[in-house]
Amino acid sequence: MEKTILTVRNAHRAVTVRSITAPESGAIAFRHNAHRIGPMHHASIVGEGPDEMIVYVRDYKNWEIVEFRPGVTLEEFDELATRAWSWSSFDPERRGALAISEHEQQLNGDLEDMPEEEKERYIAGYKQHFSAWLSAQSRCASSAITGGSGFNVRRAEKANNVEHKRYGELIEWRGKALRAIAKRKEAAKPAEQVQDEAWKRLRSDIESSAATIIAIDRGEAGYSRALFVSSIFNKVATHAGHGRVEIVEKAVAYIRELNAQAPKPIITERHKFFGLAAVAAENRKKKEEVATKESGQTTFPGCRVVENTAEDRLQIFFDEKPSAEIIAVLKRNAFKWAPSKGAWQRQFTSNAVWAFNRSILPLLNASQA
Repeated sequence: MEKTILTVRNAHRAVTVRSITAPESGAIAFRHNAHRIGPMHHASIVGEGPDEMIVYVRDYKNWEIVEFRPGVTLEEFDELATRAWSWSSFDPERRGALAISEHEQQLNGDLEDMPEEEKERYIAGYKQHFSAWLSAQSRCASSAITGGSGFNVRRAEKANNVEHKRYGELIEWRGKALRAIAKRKEAAKPAEQVQDEAWKRLRSDIESSAATIIAIDRGEAGYSRALFVSSIFNKVATHAGHGRVEIVEKAVAYIRELNAQAPKPIITERHKFFGLAAVAAENRKKKEEVATKESGQTTFPGCRVVENTAEDRLQIFFDEKPSAEIIAVLKRNAFKWAPSKGAWQRQFTSNAVWAFNRSILPLLNASQA
């Protein structure tokens, strides 16, 4: 089997190594950059306890990697990462290896709790943006490396601006992708699990506020009691507004349970809090009535507009990707792109309909003229 010699580029992936000159010693634990030499300078450690030894980069050639760290690697970009700092670092190989190591750690951290069906597309997107950033970095230069004579400052500034832009794109893409995946993950949960998790969060909030109210009643805290009562009410009222009857009923029962144990009621029975169960039931009834209504659909030049009552959304399905001008108007009027639906949408209200008729429809008509 071909040996994999320990190098600056792959050292961060090593878990165990073996001495090339004394292979009989077997696999030994390896800790990358675990020994600090000075600011920005580290050495690695081989072995554990009294047998551990410091290994410097110059000695890496005497070791082979036995076991690699599990997970997705970015080793396909090792060469590109070295070239990326060829004109801006005195040690481009080590600087490139650091960038690879940091982003491998970030990528694998992102993948830890990600559904399997999401991983392949996320990895491809991450690599695409990471590669674009390294390519932009490779065009950056420092006069300290290239020499001051004939150094083109304007070109260097332009290259730096592009590099900053590409890295910003990586950060922005990653944030959007993780949020979208989190939303899809949440949407895929069984209704019972969603409700159970929501109740646990609400119960924890109620418990915390109730403990503070009890402390106030005992003279142990100098806060405003009304604020904490209001906090409990508002959080439960939010669930009532969404028609979550079971959660609201549990919250009301929990407050009554706490009232029975506290020296003074957390919330008195005269408070409108105890009417929230009825509010929740009424809102659920309204939502069910809306869900049974048929969605309306109207065709306009270049698009169709759907009044999706089941999802409480006004949706615009364009025949082709709308122009930058139309997209800007959509965003100004609170419409958001929903990739899973293939539509621009916002909550279905009279304001949404008014915004479409007043601001978007005229642009559609003008584009067809």
